[in-house]
Amino acid sequence: MLTRGAKWLLVVWSVLAILAPILPMASNQVDLPHMLAAPTWQAPFGYDELGRSVLERIIAGASTSFIVSLSVIALSVVLGTAIGALSAWSGGFVDHVVVRIIDVFLAFPGILLAIALAGILGPGISNVVMALAMVGWVGYARLARAQTLSLKQREHVRAAIALGAGPLAIFHRHILPLIATPLMVEATFGIAAVIIGEAGLSFLGLGVQPPDASWGSIIREGTRYMLVAPHLVIAPALCLSLVVLAVNLLGDRFRDKLDVRFAS
Repeated sequence: MLTRGAKWLLVVWSVLAILAPILPMASNQVDLPHMLAAPTWQAPFGYDELGRSVLERIIAGASTSFIVSLSVIALSVVLGTAIGALSAWSGGFVDHVVVRIIDVFLAFPGILLAIALAGILGPGISNVVMALAMVGWVGYARLARAQTLSLKQREHVRAAIALGAGPLAIFHRHILPLIATPLMVEATFGIAAVIIGEAGLSFLGLGVQPPDASWGSIIREGTRYMLVAPHLVIAPALCLSLVVLAVNLLGDRFRDKLDVRFAS
């Protein structure tokens, strides 16, 4: 039941995020007579301090989180897999350097590094993607390196080397198909982390800038009116929590389905 609900929630999130640019919304339109108005049937989530519809702002924020999460995951997986596999295949000095770089990144909380990078790069959605990707590749590199180390000594890989296959061909045909599953599981959980990271950076003012909407920036703006208009914080925070919970639930289900120990 929970898994089915999580699937439908992510479907709704994805559809709204994709259709947000073409929906008949005016998420940035100021309407002062509705300033801080409570939720009604016409506006289920009420209005913010400028009279803008909170529901429309949340839908626009869903588009932001969707774009950022997919972009960051794609960059992180490609970069991390390439670095990790190259490190494991090369060995020696190259592998030693890559492992030390990974250890340095893992020595600091990822969100702190993302904040530092976003502060250096400046605010903006593209810089948020770059900052989160520069932090997120580490987990995929470590996983790809560990998997490649265990596979490079197998018979089918040794046979391909003996037959004169090049490193790229070996990786594409004999290694990548076998490490794709754990990388996909890691990427599923990574989506939730990126959504939280983007919201956190926007909450701190380092992410999406006004008047563009982000769940983090909506929550930040609503905290100033928490006592008189709590719906400004409750609605976006609830949407953020539900989407992250749904992603994690489906990630657990996906991992269990692919794990042979749980296969029926």
